[in-house]
Amino acid sequence: MRRRRAPWKENERRKSNPSLLKRSVHASLRILHLEDDHLDAELVRETLAVDGLIAQVECVDTRTAYIAALQNADFDLILADYTLPSFDGSSALAIATEKRPEIPFIFVSGSLGEEVAIESLKSGATDYVLKHRLQRLAHAVHRAIAERDERKRRKLASEALQASEARYRQLFESNPLPMWVFDLETLVFLAVNEAATSHYGYSREQFLAMTIKDIRPPEDIPALLAGIAKRPDGLDAAGTWRHLRRDGTIIDVEITSHSIWFAERSAEIVLANDVTERKRSEDALRESNSELEKALAQLHTKQAELTAKTEQLWQASKLATMGELAASIAHELNNPLATIALRTEALVGQLWQDTEKRRALEIVLKEVDRMATLVNNLLLFSRRSYRQVSTVDLRDEITTSFDFLSYHLRKHKVDVVFDFNTEVSTIQADRQQLRQLFLNLLTNACDAMPDGGKLTIRVQPVELKSAPAVTVEFEDTGEGIAASDLDAIWDPFFTTKPEGKGTGLGMAICRRIVEEHGGVISIESGEGTGTTVRIVFPATANGMSERDAEKVIFIE
Repeated sequence: MRRRRAPWKENERRKSNPSLLKRSVHASLRILHLEDDHLDAELVRETLAVDGLIAQVECVDTRTAYIAALQNADFDLILADYTLPSFDGSSALAIATEKRPEIPFIFVSGSLGEEVAIESLKSGATDYVLKHRLQRLAHAVHRAIAERDERKRRKLASEALQASEARYRQLFESNPLPMWVFDLETLVFLAVNEAATSHYGYSREQFLAMTIKDIRPPEDIPALLAGIAKRPDGLDAAGTWRHLRRDGTIIDVEITSHSIWFAERSAEIVLANDVTERKRSEDALRESNSELEKALAQLHTKQAELTAKTEQLWQASKLATMGELAASIAHELNNPLATIALRTEALVGQLWQDTEKRRALEIVLKEVDRMATLVNNLLLFSRRSYRQVSTVDLRDEITTSFDFLSYHLRKHKVDVVFDFNTEVSTIQADRQQLRQLFLNLLTNACDAMPDGGKLTIRVQPVELKSAPAVTVEFEDTGEGIAASDLDAIWDPFFTTKPEGKGTGLGMAICRRIVEEHGGVISIESGEGTGTTVRIVFPATANGMSERDAEKVIFIE
């Protein structure tokens, strides 16, 4: 006769031992309980409730009721006594395994031998619990439910994986472009789609018996092996390669590949796009464009020659006119200038004791000398002459030129800032021509700022045609030059100044001076944004002039 603890005594035992209580209440379980003893069934229910498992239990005690319950309802768990008057647990397990294998099955029996228990577990039972040790029941239920959920999760994951593999297999097989997978170690084809077999002329069996070297011209195989050895991980747009079809035809193919793990091997999946016809069309178009470019180049050359000849004629006409003007100016100005110079020199001789007046007359003499130089430069512009070249420090010549116009600049509220690098190479140049160049630029900057402004003069070391050079920048904050006038600014007699203000020879003379010294001059300007004139002169070989920072002059 089985010994049974009364349900209330079991509950009292659990209440007296707090460690047996689980304070977290789980979601309600639906349990099918095969049990002919209602007291035992109630004890099981209360045991689960005490352990926090709220269960909706359907209790049956016959084979017919058991099968009907399995067919008509869903259960989370099956609990079964091993021995019943008209039914047995072993048969119940077999039925459950056949009809509802996904439901965990636990034997809850008064006596269950070790051999029977082991055989039950082998037959599909999840666990077994003796009725006099019901404290294990909650743990067994938790584990059974967890294992069931894990099986469901794995099944869903497996089904999803299979569905995904089926989709990708369909994409691989139905792709209109040739695709294949090859083993990175042996280079053997592992898979190939129908487009590849059709395009290359091999059957699937023939493809899978070859390596990727078999679809390459023999002379391209070394490059193929080198490319595989250096291939990057992940996506690789390998470019265009030559492939060999079964009939011996060589085609041009764009290859895109990606490293994958296929059939337990390190492999590469390849997409091949035949671009043979496209490449032929591109080559034909390229050849046609080349011929068109040659024809256009010849036309441009002829146009350039015609433009150059026209420009030469126009320049010759302007120079002839300017030569006449220069000769006339020289004739009209040289004699008065000579007279002024002689009279002034005489006055300087008479006022040798009056230092202040003598200094004023000496300035007049310098200005007369400058005017004579300007007349001579005008003549030089129309006909070249020999230059008196010497080693020159551009900073000194800029400072000297500024001294001549310092009063004029201050009068027009023009602040001049010198930004001289302390170590600048010297250049080979004609001092008089440089001073004329800088005086023209200073005058132009002053005229561009009628209401005053700021003029920054920079001297920095640079390179010209990979050789040491010196750059000079005159940057003003004046009215600027319209973009439409920038190209014409170098033309003789062209000026943006008001009528009667300028002759239009200043920038033409500046460019002539710079080019005669092997330099380059350029202008950057815009209306209302100021103007920057940049000049680059070749530096003197091994001629570095050094200055201390204290010698740099800043004039406000």
